[in-house]
Amino acid sequence: MTVAIEVLDTPGDGLERARVQAIDWLGAHAAPHGVAWNVQAFALRALRDGDLVGVLVGSTNLDWLHVDLLSVDPGARKGGIGGALMARAEAIARARGCIGAWLDTYDFQAPDYYPRLGFSEFGRIDDMPPGRTRYFFSKRF
Repeated sequence: MTVAIEVLDTPGDGLERARVQAIDWLGAHAAPHGVAWNVQAFALRALRDGDLVGVLVGSTNLDWLHVDLLSVDPGARKGGIGGALMARAEAIARARGCIGAWLDTYDFQAPDYYPRLGFSEFGRIDDMPPGRTRYFFSKRF
């Protein structure tokens, strides 16, 4: 039997169907182990005088919050916007029954910021990208 491997690298129906099928297969494999996938995505945006100054994109699954992206307009940083977005995301996660949060960042972004919000480093990958370090943080509620 010959297996053909196709590359799906353009957003569209085929790529989305493949992603959904993979999640279904993983969910079916996880279910006998008591693991139930329930990904619920959300986004938060911070507005100041009607202007967008911050965004957080996250999801909850397996009783944990994952922060995919947190970004604040450079001119609005150090004004508490990032902390306010994180607090709101954590409130959403708690309301959904989550027990903690996790995220990743890079050495040129905010590895010193998240410990101030109660996060602890649980891992890192050096040279991702080459010459840089990617950090992983978690926090129990």
